[in-house]
Amino acid sequence: MKLLLHPLPVRLFHWIMFAAVMFLVITGLYLTDPWLTLPYGLIRKAHMLAGIILVLNFGGQVCYYLITGKYTEVLFTRHDLPNLRSFFRYTLFITETHPNYGRYNPGQKALFTSWGLAVIVSGVTSLPYFLPEFASWLSLPVGGLVGTRIVFYGITIYFLATIPLHLYLVFTEDPVKLQAMFSGYVNKEPTCKDRDKS
Repeated sequence: MKLLLHPLPVRLFHWIMFAAVMFLVITGLYLTDPWLTLPYGLIRKAHMLAGIILVLNFGGQVCYYLITGKYTEVLFTRHDLPNLRSFFRYTLFITETHPNYGRYNPGQKALFTSWGLAVIVSGVTSLPYFLPEFASWLSLPVGGLVGTRIVFYGITIYFLATIPLHLYLVFTEDPVKLQAMFSGYVNKEPTCKDRDKS
Protein backbone atom coordinates (compact mmCIF):
# COMPACT_ATOMS: atom_id res chain seq x y z
CA MET A 1 0.00 0.00 0.00
CA LYS A 2 1.43 3.38 -0.98
CA LEU A 3 1.07 6.43 1.23
CA LEU A 4 1.63 9.97 -0.10
CA LEU A 5 4.23 11.53 2.18
CA HIS A 6 5.52 14.47 0.13
CA PRO A 7 3.06 16.09 -2.31
CA LEU A 8 4.42 17.46 -5.59
CA PRO A 9 4.72 21.11 -4.39
CA VAL A 10 6.82 20.01 -1.38
CA ARG A 11 9.14 17.99 -3.63
CA LEU A 12 9.48 20.85 -6.14
CA PHE A 13 10.25 23.38 -3.40
CA HIS A 14 12.82 20.99 -1.89
CA TRP A 15 14.74 20.29 -5.10
CA ILE A 16 14.62 23.89 -6.33
CA MET A 17 16.07 24.99 -2.98
CA PHE A 18 18.73 22.28 -3.17
CA ALA A 19 19.79 23.28 -6.70
CA ALA A 20 19.73 27.02 -5.93
CA VAL A 21 21.74 26.66 -2.71
CA MET A 22 24.35 24.42 -4.34
CA PHE A 23 24.69 26.80 -7.29
CA LEU A 24 24.94 29.83 -4.97
CA VAL A 25 27.61 28.15 -2.84
CA ILE A 26 29.75 27.18 -5.85
CA THR A 27 29.40 30.48 -7.72
CA GLY A 28 29.74 32.52 -4.51
CA LEU A 29 33.03 30.84 -3.67
CA TYR A 30 34.16 31.33 -7.26
CA LEU A 31 33.29 35.04 -7.17
CA THR A 32 35.28 35.40 -3.95
CA ASP A 33 38.35 33.71 -5.39
CA PRO A 34 38.15 32.90 -9.14
CA TRP A 35 40.17 29.76 -9.85
CA LEU A 36 39.18 29.30 -13.50
CA THR A 37 39.04 31.61 -16.50
CA LEU A 38 35.25 31.78 -16.60
CA PRO A 39 33.65 35.14 -17.47
CA TYR A 40 33.28 36.88 -14.11
CA GLY A 41 30.32 39.04 -15.17
CA LEU A 42 28.36 36.05 -16.43
CA ILE A 43 28.98 34.08 -13.23
CA ARG A 44 27.92 37.10 -11.17
CA LYS A 45 24.64 37.44 -13.10
CA ALA A 46 23.97 33.70 -12.83
CA HIS A 47 24.70 33.92 -9.08
CA MET A 48 22.22 36.77 -8.66
CA LEU A 49 19.58 34.90 -10.69
CA ALA A 50 19.99 31.82 -8.47
CA GLY A 51 19.56 34.08 -5.42
CA ILE A 52 16.31 35.48 -6.83
CA ILE A 53 15.08 31.94 -7.53
CA LEU A 54 15.95 30.90 -3.96
CA VAL A 55 14.05 33.81 -2.43
CA LEU A 56 11.01 33.30 -4.70
CA ASN A 57 11.06 29.58 -3.96
CA PHE A 58 11.12 30.31 -0.23
CA GLY A 59 8.21 32.74 -0.67
CA GLY A 60 6.30 29.98 -2.48
CA GLN A 61 7.01 27.58 0.39
CA VAL A 62 5.74 30.07 2.95
CA CYS A 63 2.53 30.61 0.95
CA TYR A 64 2.04 26.86 0.46
CA TYR A 65 2.39 26.04 4.16
CA LEU A 66 0.21 28.96 5.23
CA ILE A 67 -2.54 28.08 2.74
CA THR A 68 -2.50 24.37 3.62
CA GLY A 69 -2.17 25.12 7.34
CA LYS A 70 0.71 22.63 7.60
CA TYR A 71 3.36 25.13 8.71
CA THR A 72 3.66 23.42 12.12
CA GLU A 73 5.05 20.38 10.27
CA VAL A 74 8.19 22.28 9.24
CA LEU A 75 8.42 25.22 11.65
CA PHE A 76 10.24 24.69 14.96
CA THR A 77 8.02 26.01 17.76
CA ARG A 78 8.02 25.93 21.55
CA HIS A 79 5.87 22.79 21.33
CA ASP A 80 8.91 20.95 19.94
CA LEU A 81 11.09 21.78 22.95
CA PRO A 82 9.83 18.88 25.13
CA ASN A 83 10.68 16.45 22.31
CA LEU A 84 14.34 17.49 22.09
CA ARG A 85 15.47 15.11 24.86
CA SER A 86 14.02 12.00 23.21
CA PHE A 87 15.20 13.24 19.81
CA PHE A 88 18.83 13.59 20.94
CA ARG A 89 18.72 10.26 22.77
CA TYR A 90 17.58 8.50 19.60
CA THR A 91 19.83 10.27 17.08
CA LEU A 92 22.89 9.76 19.31
CA PHE A 93 22.04 6.03 19.58
CA ILE A 94 21.47 6.17 23.34
CA THR A 95 18.05 4.54 22.94
CA GLU A 96 16.68 2.30 20.20
CA THR A 97 13.09 3.45 20.57
CA HIS A 98 12.10 5.69 17.68
CA PRO A 99 9.66 8.34 18.92
CA ASN A 100 6.85 9.35 16.56
CA TYR A 101 7.16 13.08 15.94
CA GLY A 102 4.95 13.25 12.88
CA ARG A 103 6.23 14.13 9.43
CA TYR A 104 9.53 15.66 10.64
CA ASN A 105 11.52 15.33 13.85
CA PRO A 106 12.49 18.36 15.99
CA GLY A 107 16.02 18.44 14.53
CA GLN A 108 14.76 18.61 10.97
CA LYS A 109 12.26 21.31 11.93
CA ALA A 110 15.01 23.33 13.63
CA LEU A 111 17.14 23.07 10.47
CA PHE A 112 14.24 24.04 8.19
CA THR A 113 13.45 27.05 10.38
CA SER A 114 17.09 28.18 10.50
CA TRP A 115 17.44 27.78 6.73
CA GLY A 116 14.35 29.93 6.23
CA LEU A 117 15.87 32.61 8.45
CA ALA A 118 19.15 32.36 6.50
CA VAL A 119 17.29 32.87 3.22
CA ILE A 120 15.48 35.91 4.66
CA VAL A 121 18.74 37.43 5.96
CA SER A 122 20.56 36.82 2.67
CA GLY A 123 17.61 38.20 0.69
CA VAL A 124 17.46 41.40 2.74
CA THR A 125 21.23 41.94 2.80
CA SER A 126 21.44 41.44 -0.97
CA LEU A 127 19.04 44.32 -1.69
CA PRO A 128 21.85 46.94 -1.71
CA TYR A 129 23.39 45.05 -4.65
CA PHE A 130 20.12 45.06 -6.59
CA LEU A 131 18.87 48.52 -5.61
CA PRO A 132 21.95 50.54 -4.56
CA GLU A 133 20.17 53.90 -4.86
CA PHE A 134 17.26 52.84 -2.62
CA ALA A 135 18.56 50.12 -0.31
CA SER A 136 22.19 51.00 0.40
CA TRP A 137 21.20 51.89 3.99
CA LEU A 138 20.47 48.18 4.62
CA SER A 139 24.18 47.40 4.44
CA LEU A 140 25.12 50.00 7.08
CA PRO A 141 24.35 47.84 10.16
CA VAL A 142 26.76 45.15 8.94
CA GLY A 143 29.51 47.57 7.87
CA GLY A 144 28.67 48.31 4.26
CA LEU A 145 29.16 46.05 1.26
CA VAL A 146 32.27 44.45 2.79
CA GLY A 147 30.23 43.46 5.85
CA THR A 148 27.49 42.16 3.55
CA ARG A 149 29.99 39.85 1.88
CA ILE A 150 31.00 38.55 5.32
CA VAL A 151 27.31 37.85 6.07
CA PHE A 152 26.99 35.95 2.77
CA TYR A 153 30.15 33.99 3.55
CA GLY A 154 28.81 33.09 7.01
CA ILE A 155 25.52 31.90 5.52
CA THR A 156 27.44 29.83 2.95
CA ILE A 157 29.48 28.16 5.70
CA TYR A 158 26.28 27.55 7.68
CA PHE A 159 24.63 25.76 4.73
CA LEU A 160 27.77 23.72 4.06
CA ALA A 161 27.90 22.68 7.73
CA THR A 162 24.22 21.83 8.10
CA ILE A 163 23.50 19.98 4.83
CA PRO A 164 25.46 16.90 6.07
CA LEU A 165 23.54 17.20 9.35
CA HIS A 166 20.28 17.22 7.37
CA LEU A 167 21.34 14.03 5.55
CA TYR A 168 22.30 12.41 8.87
CA LEU A 169 18.86 13.21 10.29
CA VAL A 170 17.17 11.82 7.18
CA PHE A 171 19.03 8.51 7.40
CA THR A 172 18.65 8.11 11.16
CA GLU A 173 14.94 8.99 10.96
CA ASP A 174 13.83 6.65 8.18
CA PRO A 175 15.70 6.16 4.87
CA VAL A 176 12.38 5.30 3.19
CA LYS A 177 11.41 8.96 3.59
CA LEU A 178 14.32 9.87 1.31
CA GLN A 179 12.74 7.78 -1.46
CA ALA A 180 9.52 9.74 -0.91
CA MET A 181 11.35 12.98 -1.71
CA PHE A 182 11.72 11.62 -5.26
CA SER A 183 8.46 9.73 -5.78
CA GLY A 184 6.26 11.32 -3.13
CA TYR A 185 5.20 7.95 -1.74
CA VAL A 186 6.31 5.46 0.90
CA ASN A 187 5.28 1.84 1.05
CA LYS A 188 3.06 1.24 4.07
CA GLU A 189 2.17 -2.12 5.52
CA PRO A 190 -1.61 -2.49 5.50
CA THR A 191 -3.20 -2.39 8.94
CA CYS A 192 -6.20 -4.40 10.12
CA LYS A 193 -8.45 -1.42 9.35
CA ASP A 194 -7.06 -1.25 5.80
CA ARG A 195 -7.69 -4.98 5.30
CA ASP A 196 -11.27 -4.62 6.58
CA LYS A 197 -11.93 -1.86 4.02
CA SER A 198 -10.83 -4.06 1.09
